Amino acid sequence: MKKHILSAVIPALLVPPAMACTTILVGNEASSDGSFIVARNEDYSANNPKHFLIHPRVEHQKGEFKSHANDFTYPLPETSLRYSAISDFDTNDLSMGEVGFNEAGVGMTATETIYNGQQVLKFDPYVEKTGITEDAIENVILPRIHSAREGVELLGKIIEEKGAGEGFGVAFVDEHEVWYLETGSGHQWMAAKLPRDQYFVSANQGRLRNYNPEDKANYLGSKTLISFAEQHGLYSLKDGEFDFHKAYSQDVENDITYNYPRVWTVQHMFNPELKTTITDGTAFPVFLKPAHKISVADVQTALRNHYQGTAHDPYANNNPKEPYRPISVFRTQESHVLQVRPKLPKAIGEVAYVAIGMPSLSVYVPYYQGMEHYLPGYDKGTDKFSDDSVSWKYRQLQTLVMQNYNAYAPEVEKAYAEFEKNTAVQQTAMEKEYLKLYQSQPQQAQKVLQTFEDKVMQDALSLTEQLTRQVMTQMTHDTDMKYHFEGA
Repeated sequence: MKKHILSAVIPALLVPPAMACTTILVGNEASSDGSFIVARNEDYSANNPKHFLIHPRVEHQKGEFKSHANDFTYPLPETSLRYSAISDFDTNDLSMGEVGFNEAGVGMTATETIYNGQQVLKFDPYVEKTGITEDAIENVILPRIHSAREGVELLGKIIEEKGAGEGFGVAFVDEHEVWYLETGSGHQWMAAKLPRDQYFVSANQGRLRNYNPEDKANYLGSKTLISFAEQHGLYSLKDGEFDFHKAYSQDVENDITYNYPRVWTVQHMFNPELKTTITDGTAFPVFLKPAHKISVADVQTALRNHYQGTAHDPYANNNPKEPYRPISVFRTQESHVLQVRPKLPKAIGEVAYVAIGMPSLSVYVPYYQGMEHYLPGYDKGTDKFSDDSVSWKYRQLQTLVMQNYNAYAPEVEKAYAEFEKNTAVQQTAMEKEYLKLYQSQPQQAQKVLQTFEDKVMQDALSLTEQLTRQVMTQMTHDTDMKYHFEGA
């Protein structure tokens, strides 16, 4: 990061929205190993532990999905595909799925909170009472789709017919492509297919711009997307080509400190030659060809960014009032990186790397699409600390470290980095063994995969517990020295 540019302007801090995320998408020709990558930090509340779930395939299903967030309902599919989800603790594990893969090989992440323009919302407001929201999107869409494009089409259909209850961006991935959909208003939306040789970054703001309704291979949108904008004075033919962002999104003062720095930082990580300035978000490219191929580890590094090495690092500088909102925040509930490698069997070719809690103080553990179960404790936890919850085990360590970030964070970060490096070696060995067995001995191949998963989950937990004891020991000593009262 170019410190002198990042430190150039510090506008007054505005109160940020409660729900906020950062999304990164990478095409297969822009990645280092030919994989598609879809990633996001899910940010909301540190006291909201996540439940990791695998929903089984269900045949002859009847009834309807009922949202926990509002009165949105939708018929259940007759056949519900098996799919994974990371849900909130207070939704009975039936909604707020956030991220996962289904048995057809489709992955999705939902949602990136975005804010549509106040002018367009006067004409077509969000359908807050009965429209689809983040609470429903994965659990309604993922059990029934067989491609990324089908996911876009179904979500778009729901937005047009039932409305969107809020502004959001949703990414879909399969073995062929990545699609990203953004709302425009209560019933308007557009989606673009990610160019194979490029990447995309979003940070709580509508980012899509170009839209060609004739090019249905690369663009999809609501039936009246352009005509609605024309009708209400949001776009005119004399303005030139239709710009979705100008018509349906917004650029306000809060974006300068809350959103622009995150997009700028990632783009300058992957393209150091860029000349954009951090305060001019309207000039940021939408899609970019990276200067160097991007790896899963590169994306994880980006999701861990908190402007380290600059005057804007709120943790190293012990400044909770830092104007620039970091990518990695304490209230991150989980951070995920979906990787799809088309040349491998789906069971091992699709991996969700998930760091529980604040990613810069957590570890990315690989969860393969073909795994059958999580360890006990992955589906436990409420908003009150408990020892039986895996989410709370990670959060406990992070809370302790944040009491003195400079003293405790380096050792934690170092230990987790070594763990991820060693795990990558173990993954290669496991995948090689799986490939030898999966056609002739599928049950044995499945056993190899699940044995690996059980071990890496347990090893990550054991390391976390060890680090917690280590930090607690040091904190006890530091407190003793601070209030020692040794006497004469």
